[in-house]
Amino acid sequence: MFTTIQSLRLLAAPATAMLLMGALFILEERHFDQKSALLVALVTGVAVAEILPAAALGLVFVALILQSLKIFPLILLSGVLSYAVVPVVIFFAVIGWKTRNRWVLPVAAVVFAGVITVSWFTDQTWINFIFGNQIYGRGLLRSLTYAFLIFGAFAALNLAAWAVGVAVNNVSRSRRTQLAAEARLRETATELAVEQERNRIARELHDVLAHSLTVIVAQADGIRFIHRTEPETVEEASRVIAESARTALVETRRLVEGFSTELSNYPTHKVEDLAILADRLSYSGMPVTIETTGEPWDMTAGQQLTVYRLAQESLTNAFKHGDRSQGTHLRLVCTAASLELRSRSSLITSPVATPKTTPSGRGIAGMRARAAAVGGWVETVRDEETFEVLAFLPSAGPDQYATASSKPRLRALEGAQP
Repeated sequence: MFTTIQSLRLLAAPATAMLLMGALFILEERHFDQKSALLVALVTGVAVAEILPAAALGLVFVALILQSLKIFPLILLSGVLSYAVVPVVIFFAVIGWKTRNRWVLPVAAVVFAGVITVSWFTDQTWINFIFGNQIYGRGLLRSLTYAFLIFGAFAALNLAAWAVGVAVNNVSRSRRTQLAAEARLRETATELAVEQERNRIARELHDVLAHSLTVIVAQADGIRFIHRTEPETVEEASRVIAESARTALVETRRLVEGFSTELSNYPTHKVEDLAILADRLSYSGMPVTIETTGEPWDMTAGQQLTVYRLAQESLTNAFKHGDRSQGTHLRLVCTAASLELRSRSSLITSPVATPKTTPSGRGIAGMRARAAAVGGWVETVRDEETFEVLAFLPSAGPDQYATASSKPRLRALEGAQP
C-alpha cells in the first residue's frame, strides 16, 4: 500500500496545480488573458515543485518581483486569491527537496512574504481599498504597523506550509525506515530458517551415514579375516553390510528429495527399531543390551525419531571409540511425563589408544540440539573406565520444560567428572 502511494505521489503536485487553477478561475470569474500572468506562473510552480523544487521557488520569486515592479498586473487585476498558491508551492518544494541546504526553504517562505508585502504597499489603490481608509500620508509608524501585520500574516501562512511539508517528510521517512527494517527482519528470518534447515540436514546425514558406514567398515574388515577360515559367516556379514547400506541410501535419498522426517506422521524409525539397531551392532562385534522400564506415552513422530537418533548416536560413538568387547548397556526409563535414556560403555584402557579428550565433532552437539528441539537435554559423563550419555525428553514439549534442562534428573556415575 505504501509503495503504491509513493509511486503515485509525483502526480499529486500537477493534479493540485490543475485543481487550483480551475478553482481560482471559477471563483474570480477569470479568463485566460494577461491578467492571469501571476496566477499561471504560481500554478506552474506548484506543478513542478516536487520534481524541481529549486526551479519552482525561483519561478515564484521572479513572478512576485515582476508584480512588485508593476511588470505583471497589480493586485486588483491579478486577484488576491492568487497568493494562496504560494504556500502550496512551498509545501511541495519541501517534500521534493533533496539537498542538505534545508535552510533555504524557510528563508524563501519569509522572503516571499516580504515581496508580497512590498507589492501590497506599492499598489496605493489596493492598500487603501483593503483597509477602508487612507494610509498614505498618515504617518510612518502607522504604515509600518500595517506592513508588519501583512508581512506577519503571509510569513505565518508560508511557514505553516513549510512545517507541514517537514512533518510529511518525517512521516514518510519513518515509514520507509520501518519498511526497510521489516524487510531486513524478513531476510534475517529467512536466513535463519535456511541455516536451521541446513543444520538439520547435516545432523540427519551425520547420524545416518556415521552409523551405517561404521557398521559397514567393521563388517568389511571382518570379512577380510574370516572369509577363508569361516566362510559360513561371510553371508551374514554381507547381509548386514547390504542392510546398512540400503538403510543409509533410503534415508539419504529422502533428505535429498526434501522429505522432512521430523514432520512426517510416519517417522523413518520408531523406538521399537532400537532392537534392530542393537542386533546389528551386536553382530558387528559390540554386544548391546537394552533395558526398558515403564511404558512410554503416545509419542509424536518427532519424539520417536529423536529417541532413536539419540540412541543410535550413543551406540555409534561407543562402537567407534569404546571397548567393543565390553559391550554397551542402553537403558530407557519411561513415565507419563518423560523418557530418560542412559547409554553406558567401557573405554579402551590401553595408554596408547586412549584419547586424552572426548572426540569432538557433530555427534554430541547434534544430540544436544535434537534433545533441545523437543524440550529435553543431553549430558555426557566420563571417568577413567566408562563413558555415559544421559538424555532427558519431556512428554509435554519444550514450553513446559523450558527450565528443566538446567537441572539434570539422572544420577551420574559416582566419582565421575562431566
